[in-house]
Amino acid sequence: MKSKLVPLLKICVSVGLLIFALMQVDLQQTWEQFRQLSPVFVVEALIYYTILQLLSSWRWQIVLRPTDHSAPMNVLFSSYLAGMFLNTFLPGSLGGDVYRVYRVTQVTNDSQVSLVSVFLERFSGLAVLSLLAALSLPLTFGLIDSWDVIILFVSVVAALVGGIILVMSPQLLNWVEPWLVKFKLGSLAERLARIQYLLLQFVQDRQALVYSTLLSLVIHLGIVHYHYLIAQQLQLPVSFWQLLVFVPIVAVITVLPISVGGLGVKEGLWIYLFARIGLSAEQAVLLSLTVTWLGWLLSLAGGGFLLLDESREQMATVQYELSNLSSTKLGLSGVEKSGVSEPE
Repeated sequence: MKSKLVPLLKICVSVGLLIFALMQVDLQQTWEQFRQLSPVFVVEALIYYTILQLLSSWRWQIVLRPTDHSAPMNVLFSSYLAGMFLNTFLPGSLGGDVYRVYRVTQVTNDSQVSLVSVFLERFSGLAVLSLLAALSLPLTFGLIDSWDVIILFVSVVAALVGGIILVMSPQLLNWVEPWLVKFKLGSLAERLARIQYLLLQFVQDRQALVYSTLLSLVIHLGIVHYHYLIAQQLQLPVSFWQLLVFVPIVAVITVLPISVGGLGVKEGLWIYLFARIGLSAEQAVLLSLTVTWLGWLLSLAGGGFLLLDESREQMATVQYELSNLSSTKLGLSGVEKSGVSEPE
């Protein structure tokens, strides 16, 4: 019952917030601005975002290296897109990261390593996002003349840094572990300890650490630039540096599992943030929905990868059954040739 209720609540939150956001805008004006997107730009934007996903898959492959496991790039990339599809169109208990763990476990035969690799891939991005957000703090004071946004941004930076400390600190885990056991979450403590162990292995691999950090920096700057290119195409007067402040805020808050892929939450945040630099709700919703729409288009490829994966599994099952059937027939043939019959 709970597994069905949670997705339903997320859908209700997203629909409710999205309706509230759309009530603040002139839909006709927003549609007219949206039509400024040229088909050529849409294709270019999808190629750009695909490259960012490829870089994320490469980062995942690098993170796997210190665990003495590996996975082909095509498996990691298809898993990424399939995860996007699941997060976007199937808001149930099978999230994108759960599928990524399942898919890589088929290659590594180690579910714990697969789980930790997905976490570390996210964690390396989180660490760089924290650094990028911290370095952007001076920009916040110069570009955003609004203390509420500054306080919100500082809170996001503090939350990111706090999350990193929580994951990396064995002393903190030792302090929290008795409480986790008390609330019957001992398995979570074991999993966190495993994560810390593999994280230590990862940090000790200097090459993997440097490469994943540089990739994370390129990916996050690329995401900000991706938003900037869309804003320029839509003729929105927002600078790259302002988006460098806004995008981490939106990224962190929409990670909270309260909606379907952040839908509704993102639109409300962009309206709030754009209002602080003198831009309209129509411009905010236009940017947010355009980014979301392009993400949906790209994630459709993930649906195709899911179908291919399902077809491969069905084919493997059929081949296994045919193999068993063939073995059975050979056995029966041997019995017949020996002149032995089954007792009646």
